[in-house]
Amino acid sequence: MNFQNLKNCIDALVTERHVPGADCIVYKNHELLFRYFTGVSDLESQTPMVGNELYVIFSMTKMLTCTCALQLWEKGCYQMSDPISKYLPEFEKMQISEIPFDEDNAEKIITGAATEESTTAKGTRYAKNPITVKDLFTMAGGLDYELEAPHIQKALQEGKTSTRDLVAAMAQTVLGFEPGTRFSYSLCHDVLGALVEVWSGMRFGEYMKMNVLDPLGMKNTFFGIPKEPELLQKMMTIYRYNDQRLPQRLPLTCRFTLTDEYESGGAGLVSTPEDYSLFLDALANGGTGKDGYLLLQPKTVALMGQNHLNDQQLDDFHKLRKGYGYGLGVRTHMDPAESGTLSPVGEFGWDGAAGAFSMVDPKNQLSLTYFQEVQNWDVRIQTELRNALYTDLKNAGLL
Repeated sequence: MNFQNLKNCIDALVTERHVPGADCIVYKNHELLFRYFTGVSDLESQTPMVGNELYVIFSMTKMLTCTCALQLWEKGCYQMSDPISKYLPEFEKMQISEIPFDEDNAEKIITGAATEESTTAKGTRYAKNPITVKDLFTMAGGLDYELEAPHIQKALQEGKTSTRDLVAAMAQTVLGFEPGTRFSYSLCHDVLGALVEVWSGMRFGEYMKMNVLDPLGMKNTFFGIPKEPELLQKMMTIYRYNDQRLPQRLPLTCRFTLTDEYESGGAGLVSTPEDYSLFLDALANGGTGKDGYLLLQPKTVALMGQNHLNDQQLDDFHKLRKGYGYGLGVRTHMDPAESGTLSPVGEFGWDGAAGAFSMVDPKNQLSLTYFQEVQNWDVRIQTELRNALYTDLKNAGLL
């Protein structure tokens, strides 16, 4: 079929908005409908895209982390209402800030990035509410995203390198608000990764590989920047838009990977569009992958993709995404008039610090995977990509 609108949209991102290289995949009912990549993987050498590039996917990691945790929920390993201190005792008594939560903070955070905002708080009293497992899924734990915080840096200086060790250090965070009362993008999903280790008895990355990546055929998804020369050659160069909206080269690092042993549930994975599209296709088809693997039960996928925020939390989240709510680790479409998107209510997904974007439409068994590697991106590109896709599908009589 003719995906001319979507192809034109991607071409414009490269030619007009200076995205060095872009790759996009669309699946419907387990059938690959569209694959298109264009541009270069490295501006300085003008290396053309070949379609097998590896990307640091930053916060696109979060959906995979939440999927791992939801698998363990299906097995009865925990309840959503459980305080996380039941499994991570260091979170039992959390200090809370004496300073009221900064409602403007959310406006400064680009969803999927949150790399430079400091929400350091000082407090001398304890929170009344425990942080629950559901609070981690919904970013309602009161945590921050400050990796340079003294308690994290102290742990690193003491030689603590594992996921459990560094998440334990995060328990010294002074919470910005009572857990369960507000929404604030934070390290909640990193803590969720540590809980996967507790519930499964396995290292987080091993559990993900055994229960998500390998069964879905995701052979090129892993934690951390690779060290092997043959893999490094496939890595997309990371850029960031400068003040002139031109891409400026950045070092090939992921600041969320605190040590070689730390597996960041919030932003630590490297992947490819082909791999990630297999994951999204499974979610779009009720939790079953194209080769028949049952990733999640249909009712669990439905739970993941429905809004779980109260009115106050929705107000916080709308500073980031008009027309959307937030489910269990995903934005979820609630109001097309506010969002300006043609996707149906219930479409869900997430994005990453360098502009990667995922969309799952369970109603139409449809998914879109879009990868790029340039930070400081404009969120409007997501609406443009969505609307181009739905226009093409409607024109083809597939909706």
